[in-house]
Formats: sequence, C-alpha cells, structure tokens
Amino acid sequence: MSKPTYTLVTGASNGIGRAFAEECAERGDNVLLVALPEPKLEEVTNQLSSQYPEQSFHLLGINLMDQGAPQQILKWCNDNGFTVNLLINNAGLGNSGPFVSRPAEFYQGQMQLNMVSLVGLTHLFLPMMMAQEKANIINVASMAAFYDIPFKGIYSASKKFVLSFSRSLNKELEGSSVKITVLCPASVPTNPDVMQREKELGLMARLSSRTPKQVASYTLDKMLQGKQVVIPGFFPRLYKRIGTVVPYRTRLNILAKQFVKNSK
Repeated sequence: MSKPTYTLVTGASNGIGRAFAEECAERGDNVLLVALPEPKLEEVTNQLSSQYPEQSFHLLGINLMDQGAPQQILKWCNDNGFTVNLLINNAGLGNSGPFVSRPAEFYQGQMQLNMVSLVGLTHLFLPMMMAQEKANIINVASMAAFYDIPFKGIYSASKKFVLSFSRSLNKELEGSSVKITVLCPASVPTNPDVMQREKELGLMARLSSRTPKQVASYTLDKMLQGKQVVIPGFFPRLYKRIGTVVPYRTRLNILAKQFVKNSK
C-alpha cells in the first residue's frame, strides 16, 4: 500500500489559505494546515475532519515571521511521516500607507513572511517533492507583482520577488517531477480591512474582485493544466494587458492616486 501524501497550506486559517485547504479537502486530499497558533486554526481543522472523516487533517500553529519556522515545519512533517506532494505558500502580509508611517520592524517582518519564509519552505521541501512521481508548488503572489505601487511599495516589491523567483525556479526544475504555479490574484475580500480598501478603490476593484473559494478552485484547475502564472478573473487579466500599453509615468500616477486613499 502506497504511503499517503499531503497538501501543506500556510496561512490556512483565513482567506485564500483557508479556501485552498477546503478546496483541496473537497477534491480528496489529506491536508496539513499551518498558520498562527490561534483558535481559528483548530476550528478549521476540526471542521474539515468532521466533514471528510476518510481523510487526514493535521494542524501546526507557528509564526512564519520567526526565522526558524520553515525548519520546524519540515521537522514536524518528518517526525510524523507526512509526505508533501503539494506545497501552497500562501502566508503573507499586506499594508497600505506612506512608507515612513510604519516602523522598520514591520517591514522586516513583512519581508521575512512574504519572501524569506517562502524561499525557505520551497528549498527545504523540494528534495522530498522531487523524490515523488509528481508534485506541485503554488506560490501566492498578487497582481501587485506586475506594478510599482506607491504607498504599497514593500508589499508590491515582495510580490514581484515571489513572481520572479517562482518563474526562474520553474525553469530550473524542467525535467523534474515538480512544477511551480504562481498565483497573482487581484482583490480578494478576506477580512473587513480588505473589504474597506476595495470599497475605497471603487469600481475597478469591485470588477476585479473574486471570492477566496473562486480563487482557490480556479488556481488548482490551472495548476493541473500546467499553467505557470495564474490570474483569476477576466477583468484583472484585461487590466494587466491594458497596463502594458499605458506609459510608465501615467501608470505610476494612477496607482499613487488610488492607493493614497488607503492611507488617509
């Protein structure tokens, strides 16, 4: 009998991460849910265990802003015999506002979470995944990865990093059993702050908006089709195409006017 495999989702207690965990469970996967050690993580895990009693669900409460977190996650998997064949690097932190409005420590944590931990998990789990017949990694970036965004500069830069790293590594892994998909969603209403920002940004944001479930389902379908870069929704894909013909300075001014609203 073959050893069971698992999908590992970071940031699995909320938003897109939770939707990925639920969607993967619905598709018959065993799921490892990794997120901050909060009651919500246990609630989601228990809910999935009750809903899908024939499958296996385990949780690990950990802060991925801690430098040693990726190593602890791998150790947890090794100690418990969890073989991961789908790694979903979803955990991330966004913000809007003037660069100087936040302390340096905030940005250090944001970069640690959005980039360093993602790279660490990818690096640590690749040997396990390359030893399998087929495995996948989904790295969650953002539509912000395609733009320079005033008042959101560190976030957009960190997502550019995720996009570039994912595409480069995917090329390196050609011929191996591992494929990487990078997800670049537009607006996804995952909490009251995001909903308020979407309201402030107006019609464009509302047209671009997709629910976490829609994003997770669409991304998994595209991953299975071998798609490298996934942008859920017609309007986000249209905006990206239009953006390529808009002069850079004009585009920068438009984005600055949009996102300065979030800092007032």
